[in-house]
Formats: sequence, structure tokens, C-alpha cells
Amino acid sequence: MKSKLAIAVILFGWVIFITYILAEYREYGSGMFKHIFTLDSSSMALFNRVFILTAPIGSGIVGYLINERKKLLEKTQLSEKQIEHAAREWRATFDSMPYGIMLIDSEFNVSRANSYMANLSGIPVKELVLDKKYYETIHKSDAPIDGCPLVKSVKTQSTETLEYYDSGLDKYFRAIVTPVFREKNTPGAYVYLLIDITDTKEKETKLTQAKDAFFNMLKDLDVMYKEQKDIYNNLVIAFSNVIDAKSPWTKNHSRNVTAYAVTIAREMGLREQDIEIIRTAGLLHDIGKIGTYDVILDKPDKLTDEEFALVKKHTVKGEEILKPIKGLENILPMIRSHHERIDGTGYPDGLKGEKIPFFAKILCVADAYDSIISERPYRSAPGKDYAISELK
Repeated sequence: MKSKLAIAVILFGWVIFITYILAEYREYGSGMFKHIFTLDSSSMALFNRVFILTAPIGSGIVGYLINERKKLLEKTQLSEKQIEHAAREWRATFDSMPYGIMLIDSEFNVSRANSYMANLSGIPVKELVLDKKYYETIHKSDAPIDGCPLVKSVKTQSTETLEYYDSGLDKYFRAIVTPVFREKNTPGAYVYLLIDITDTKEKETKLTQAKDAFFNMLKDLDVMYKEQKDIYNNLVIAFSNVIDAKSPWTKNHSRNVTAYAVTIAREMGLREQDIEIIRTAGLLHDIGKIGTYDVILDKPDKLTDEEFALVKKHTVKGEEILKPIKGLENILPMIRSHHERIDGTGYPDGLKGEKIPFFAKILCVADAYDSIISERPYRSAPGKDYAISELK
């Protein structure tokens, strides 16, 4: 036992009991037990005997109760200290929150508030909870503001949110209200969080401005790209006109080949970006003929081997002419190989089958078709059916 009082009470009971036994023994000797338990004594004497004999038991019970009472008091004091410590920690945590927190009752009175709310409103915490309506402390008004999340939460019984601008503080806030339900599923109070989002709003504004500036730049770039593309396309067409102008027999040949090649590519389901590559190659496929003598191109008789060898060089010359131009790298294989043949009898490299670039094959068919159906100085146009049969 820890209680000194309890020990003293127990000892006192035993002292009384032992003193009584010793007194009886001195008076009656070995016959003390007969005397103690003789029932012919007076009622008071009998009561005294019973009381004295049961004194150790009674004092033990009382001592035990005294000791348990002390334990209970110690536990109660410890619990009180723990509660006080928890309350201090809770208040420290509550006050260290980087946003405002209030507990508001169903009458819109402030029941609890942290230091943030006190600093924001300029009202000490103790005064905040003395018959102060929340809108008096937050908004400095006589009634809830428009769209008040607390008013909405009272109606919906759920969490409500509102973002608003406080002109007095020149700050943006996000208010979040959540009901606290009792056992019968009825709200007994509402937790009101107030978060300063001024920095976030400023960043959003800057981000929006940056986004608008970026999109405006993209629009300007799009206009510039379209203008550059128009210039590029016009230059390519101008080049093709220069090529076709070398001979009256090849007038519009480049444009016709381009139209056929694009039609074939679309029929085959090629991507639009690939079709644009084929379109450019079609317009420039004969650019190497700029270096070929006009007299050879316009010759009405069959070309000699030497003359034909000169004509065949236009594919390689075309590649050489376009090679230094950045952005035309992807059409160079088509310019060089558009006169190759599947069986390897074409020029300039005598490529066979799959070794011929795929787009060059499309350009080859379009070029051959237009050449066959067009008039030449050495023959008349044989017609489309003949051209198709030749291609087959």
C-alpha cells in the first residue's frame, strides 16, 4: 500500500485486537476463549467483543478503501494534468495553423477561434467568442455576405466553399465550412476555415497573362508560318514553271505529274504530310533539266545515245541543285530515283524492286503516265488507254 493513513488504520485495528486478546489472556488464562464466546454476557459486552474481534477485518477494509481512494485521486490528478497538457498542445497547434479556424454554433456565434482569426480581425481571441457573430469578425458587416458558405451549409448539411475578395484587406480568401454532426445526425456546430489565397490568385493572373501572351505569339507565328509557306509554295511553283518553260512540249508537265502523284497518294491512303512531300517533289522532279540543252529536248527525231545520256543526267543534276537547300532533304531520293524501274533497267543507279524509294515509285508512275498521254516533237499523243496498258 502507498497510503500511510491506510497502513495506520489497519495497524490500529490489529493493535485493538491484540490488546484485547492479551487482556483476556491475563484475566482468564487458558479459559479466555470460553469467556470470549460465552453468550450470557450483556448485549453491550457482546457487541464490544464482536467489534474488537472484527477490528482487524474492518480496519483492513477501511485501509484498503483509503488506499484505493488515494490511487483514484492520483489517477484523477494525472488525468487532469494530461488533459491540461493536451489542451495546451491543442491550443498551440490550433494557433499555429497558417489559416483561420473558427467553431460557429447554429446561431452563427463564434465558439472558438485561433490566433490567425484574431490577428486578421484585430479582435482578441477572448472577445471573439463573446457574443460575436462570425460575419462581424470576418466581413465587418451586419449580415452574411452574398453566397456565404455557412448559410449554404446550414441548408445543404454538407461542406460548402466560397472564394471572395476582401477590399478592406486587399486579399483573396477561400472559405470552407463543414458541419459537425451530433449523435442524432444533426449539426451541432460548423467548422469555418479561412485560407488566404492572394498569392495563388496573383500567380494564376500571371499564368493567365503568360498563357495569353503565348497564344498571341502562336497566332503571330501561325500567320508568319502561313506567309512563309505561301512564299515557299510560290517559289516551288515558280521553279516548276521555269522548268516547264524550257520547251513548249513540256508545258504544265510538272503540275500534271504533281496532280497525278497526289491523287495516287491519296488513293493509297497516305498521310497528309507525306502527300505534301510528294507534291513538292512532283513540282521539282525535272529541275535538273535546266542544265539540258533545249535543242535536245525539242529534237523531233530519235535521240542518239550521247544525247540520251545527257538527258538521263537530269535526275542527278536535280539532286545536286536541291541538295544545298535546307528543308528539301526528304525529296532528294525522289528527285534522283524517279526514273528507276522495277526490273533494274532505269537510271541513274539501276535500282531494282524494293531498293527504289517508295515515293519515287509513285512519282515514276505519274511522270510516265503524263509523258505517254502528252504530245512530243517526235510523236503524237497516243491516249489514256494506251498509257494504262503500257503501265500495266
